Amino acid sequence: MHSKIDFVILWVDGNDKNWLEEKKKYNSSIDVDAAINRYRDWDNLKYWFRGVEKFAPWVHKIYFVTWGHLPTFLNTSNPKIKIINHKDIINEDDLPTFNSNAIEANIYKIPNLSNQFVLFNDDMFIIKETKSTDFFKNGLPRDEYAENPIAINSEDTVFPH
Repeated sequence: MHSKIDFVILWVDGNDKNWLEEKKKYNSSIDVDAAINRYRDWDNLKYWFRGVEKFAPWVHKIYFVTWGHLPTFLNTSNPKIKIINHKDIINEDDLPTFNSNAIEANIYKIPNLSNQFVLFNDDMFIIKETKSTDFFKNGLPRDEYAENPIAINSEDTVFPH
C-alpha cells in the first residue's frame, strides 16, 4: 500500500493570443531567455496524460498549474484533475509571471497538495510502468533535482538580480 502521491504539472499555451498580449505588456530589462521556443506548445500534452493514465494509475491527484488557459482535450470534470491558476498560489503583487522558477517556488501553496508529490514540466513523460516506490520509499523521495536553486548573492539578498 502506498501513501497518497500527487503529480504537479506546469503548462503554458504559448499560442494563446490573450497570454501573448499580456506577456507583451512587460518588457524586462533583465537578461533572460525569452525566446518564443521557451513557450511553444508542441500539442503533445495529451500524451503526458495518457502516459500517467496507463503507467501511473495509482497517482492520487494531478494538479494542473496554468496561467488560465486549458487544452481543449482536457476533461476538467475528472476527479483526479485539479486546475490551479497562477493567481491561486502567487501573490497578486507578483503577477503576472512568465518564469517557471517563480511558479515552482509557489507550488507549496497548492491547496490539499500531498506532502509527497512529483513535479513535472510538459516535456517530461512517463513512458513505462511506474510504481509509487519509484518516487518515494518509506515516505522519503528517491531522488531530487534543483536546476536553479535560489541562493543568497553577494549583496545578501534572497533573489539574485
